Amino acid sequence: MEFKILENGNLIESPRELKNIGEYDVIVCGGGMAGFGAAIAASRHGAKVLLIERETALGGLATVGLVPIPLDIPTGISLEMVTRLEALDGYTRRNSNPELHKLVLDRMVKEARIELLLDTAIVDAVVVDNQIRGVVLESKSGRQVVWGKRFIDCTGDADVAYFAGCEIMSGRESDGKHQACSLDFRLGGVDYDKYLESDLKAYDQSWVKLIKAAHEDGRMPIMYENHLNWSVFVPGRPKNCGKDEICFCISHSRNCDPLSNVDLTRMYLEGREQAAFFSRFIKENVPGFENSYLIDTANLLGVRESRRIVGEYVLKTLDFARKAKFDDAITCTHHHFDLHNPDGVGNIKWAKEIIDGKVCYVSSTGHPGSYPPPCGVENMTDGWGRTGADRVFLKDSADIPYRSLVPVKIDNLLVAGRCLSSEFMAQAASRLILCCVNMGQAAGTAAAQSLKEQVVPRKIDIKTLLGTLEADRKA
Repeated sequence: MEFKILENGNLIESPRELKNIGEYDVIVCGGGMAGFGAAIAASRHGAKVLLIERETALGGLATVGLVPIPLDIPTGISLEMVTRLEALDGYTRRNSNPELHKLVLDRMVKEARIELLLDTAIVDAVVVDNQIRGVVLESKSGRQVVWGKRFIDCTGDADVAYFAGCEIMSGRESDGKHQACSLDFRLGGVDYDKYLESDLKAYDQSWVKLIKAAHEDGRMPIMYENHLNWSVFVPGRPKNCGKDEICFCISHSRNCDPLSNVDLTRMYLEGREQAAFFSRFIKENVPGFENSYLIDTANLLGVRESRRIVGEYVLKTLDFARKAKFDDAITCTHHHFDLHNPDGVGNIKWAKEIIDGKVCYVSSTGHPGSYPPPCGVENMTDGWGRTGADRVFLKDSADIPYRSLVPVKIDNLLVAGRCLSSEFMAQAASRLILCCVNMGQAAGTAAAQSLKEQVVPRKIDIKTLLGTLEADRKA
C-alpha cells in the first residue's frame, strides 16, 4: 500500500485489490433486532443470506446494550424468539436475559442456514447503475468485498444507504439535534421484593420526588435525569432471595452527535461515570438496594436516533397521533411519542405541530411525560388539534407502511429498524425492539419476494407480501 501525505495532513491511499469473499441473494447489514428478523425471513423464503454485524454478538441494544425489555407486539419471528426465550427461563413479564437472548439468536440464525460475519464493519458501498453491487468490509481479515443482489440496511445509522448516496434525514427538523443517548448498566445483590413493597415504589415509582429532593440537598450535585426511565429484573437469575439482578436506564448524554466517533467516545466515558454515580446513589437511597453492587455497563451505547432514509413515504408525526391506517402496512406499534430530551432532562411525550394554521402540542396518549409542554398539560391537543372534552386519544395501534422501508433512491435496497423513513417524532414512536424485528421480517420477506418476481423491491406485489406476512405470523 502506497500513501501520499498532503500538506494539510490528509492522506491519499493508492488503489488496492480487495478480496471477493462471496456472492449472495440477500445481504443484511447489521445484526441487531431488525437485521435478525430480516435475515431469518429472507432465508426462510429461499434466499442465500449473509448477515454482517460489527459487534461480537447479535441483538444490538437488546443484548449488547443491556436493554432487556423487548416491548411492543410479538408476532411472527419476534413471537417465536420470545417463546424460545421463555423455554430457557430467559423471558418473563416483558423482561429478557441478555445472555440467553444472544444464545437464542445464535441458534435461530444457525438453524436458518444463514452465513454470519461478526466483528465486521461495513465501510462503503459499491453502486453501479443505481443499484448496490456490493459492500466493502473491514475486519481482522483486512479489507474485503462481498457481492449481493438485494441489500437490507439494518445498521440503525443507515450506514449503507448513506454510503450508497441515498437521501438522508438526521436529527430534529428544527435544529438537527438528536435524542439523548444512554449507557445502561446492571446491578446485582438486590432484594427486589423489598423494593416492590416499599413506599418509594408505591408513591414515587419513577423517582421524580427522590431525584428532585436529592438534587436540592446536594446528594445529586448534577441532575443527569429527572426521573427513572426504567428498571427491569433479569430472568433466569436467583430471585426472591436478595440476589436479584436489575438493569437500569437512567443515565443520559445530551447535545450529542451519534455519528461522530469523538462524541461517541465522550458519551461512553460519561455513561460509565454516571453508572458509577447512580450505583452508589441507588445503594444509599433506594430500599432493597442496600447490598447492591455494579456488575457492568453496556458495551453498546443506547443511540435512539441518527440517520433516517427518505423513503417513498415519510411517516408523519400526526400519523401516530391519529393512528393512521395504510393499505401497505407491514406491521404496527402500540408505542407512543417517546423522545429523550435532546437539550435537558426529561422525557417528552408530545409534539409541536401546526394544525389548521395553529400551533398545537399534540399527544398520542394524553400523558405529557416528565417534561410538560409550554401550553400546560391541560391544553395539549389530540392529533386533530382538539382540546378539553373534545379531544380523543385513540388506543388503537399505529401502522408502519412498507413504503417507509423503501428508499427513493437505490433500486435494490430496503431498510428496517430505527433508520426507517420518518419524521423525528414519528421515529421516536416506532423504534421499540419487537417493532424493529417485525420491520425486519417484512423487509427480508420483501427482498426474497423481489428476487422471485424478478423486480426491484419497490415494484413487488404488495398484496402478495401482506398475504405472506399474515401466513407466516399464523404458522
